Amino acid sequence: MYQFTGFTQDDFNVFAIPEFHDRMSALRTRIRPKLAMIGDDLAPKLSDFLHHKIYPHTASHARRRVNPPDDTWVSFSRNQRGYKRFAHFEVGITLDYVFVRFVVKPEGEDDKPFLLRYLQDSGLESFRLLDSAAVYWYRDDHGVDPLPIAEITADLLPQIMRHTEIKSHGFTVGIILPKTDPVVGKAELISRAYNAIVHLSPLYIGTVPSEAFSK
Repeated sequence: MYQFTGFTQDDFNVFAIPEFHDRMSALRTRIRPKLAMIGDDLAPKLSDFLHHKIYPHTASHARRRVNPPDDTWVSFSRNQRGYKRFAHFEVGITLDYVFVRFVVKPEGEDDKPFLLRYLQDSGLESFRLLDSAAVYWYRDDHGVDPLPIAEITADLLPQIMRHTEIKSHGFTVGIILPKTDPVVGKAELISRAYNAIVHLSPLYIGTVPSEAFSK
């Protein structure tokens, strides 16, 4: 049985709160506990699937002092101490939807070279990711400028790689589940997120150094 029971409209409304301290307080009291439940529910399943220990990390946004975040998430990393330096998955929420993503952040120096090598070696095959929802490539790790991966061509792939190579850029691919989708309000979201991660996993497996899979 899962701890997580679903997001409500009030949870999505948190991201419409204009004042910094009020939104941060609502994130801590309403959203973060639910993300922690998703982390606890999903991490063991992902550890079994990926054949190495996966640790959940709930975003705290501790460095923010002025602008409240427009999204928040729980990440799943092979490192117990954190996730930003490593290829990881995220399940998160923003004003209008829930998202499930594979992410290499700009800080992900440890894994970005392996990702670029995988994209170079696999070409368009690296974007052959099947899911019942549309899968998007994003210009940043907060869901900016979604491009359906079905529209990625041999001409676009070098542009995506050059974009990823820039030190201030990362790499993000994932799906969105609109807040109107009944699954986001149920424990069933755990299974839906897991299935999405399974579909995204070739990017993770192609990126993460092989020694991680022997631990």
